[in-house]
Amino acid sequence: MQGLSNTGGDRPARLGRCLLLLLMLFTHPASSDPLVLLSEDSPIYQKVGNAIRSAFGEPLEQLEATKLSPQRDLGDAITVAIGSRACEQQLEHPLPPRSLICAFIPRATFASLTEHFGASELVRQQRLSAIYLDQPLERQIRLARLLVPQARSIGAMFGPVSVAERERFVSAAEAEQLMPVTLTLSASDNPIEQLQPIVRQSDVFLALPDRALFNRSTAKWLLYATLQQQIPVIGFSRTYVEAGALAAVYTSPEQLGQQAGELLLALTRAEPLPPSTFPKYFSVSTNPVVARNLALPLPDQATLERQLAEDEP
Repeated sequence: MQGLSNTGGDRPARLGRCLLLLLMLFTHPASSDPLVLLSEDSPIYQKVGNAIRSAFGEPLEQLEATKLSPQRDLGDAITVAIGSRACEQQLEHPLPPRSLICAFIPRATFASLTEHFGASELVRQQRLSAIYLDQPLERQIRLARLLVPQARSIGAMFGPVSVAERERFVSAAEAEQLMPVTLTLSASDNPIEQLQPIVRQSDVFLALPDRALFNRSTAKWLLYATLQQQIPVIGFSRTYVEAGALAAVYTSPEQLGQQAGELLLALTRAEPLPPSTFPKYFSVSTNPVVARNLALPLPDQATLERQLAEDEP
């Protein structure tokens, strides 16, 4: 009887231990909280990170990718990697997150990384997505059509990085009733020597980001050559417009961070991970001086942004 009494007395203690274990199981550890990784601790990446936190609406752990321990088990976490370096670090991480969003990354770079790390758990199980830094060609060519409605042809130069976009450029140009005029160069070609003929055949020229082609001197030469021929250039950044392009459509760090924060919030609410996508939010920058020199009427930037948004599916 004494033994039975002791056993009965232990029951509350055992029950307490069981309840404690259950509480531990259902309490989310720190590694399951969303994590924001910066490729480097620079102002531009900080702007993206701040916008993510603002859109997410709750505190987020944020650190530089190089400071993340390889022994840290990310468990059930959702990670937002800002920039190419942070994305690559997560693809290499031995204890990867449940889901990975690579943001503020060029489309070509993301494609190269997923191909290189094709055997990784994140790629094999399709547990990653991206928000590209670059704009969809359809949006850029639509801007060209809005600004130069009389144009019949549009030119573009492709290099080792951007050549994968050539077919998409051709399709997007033809959809706007524009004849595509293209030139594809290798890394050893001199783009300055090749520019003049393609510029002469174009009514408007689209400058595409390609680090193998568009250094500072090439960009200046393109603007000089098109100015000589009175050919408007659609650039890919506000800086390009300030240098002499007619206009550009681009996404700011804050706009891209807002989109990434909204996606992160959706994933924490158990929504499915979507396919990789181009920026949802964007701005248009125009150069009134260039427009006057080309005798082109120039709608205000807000009108152009609204028209581009209305034309998208």
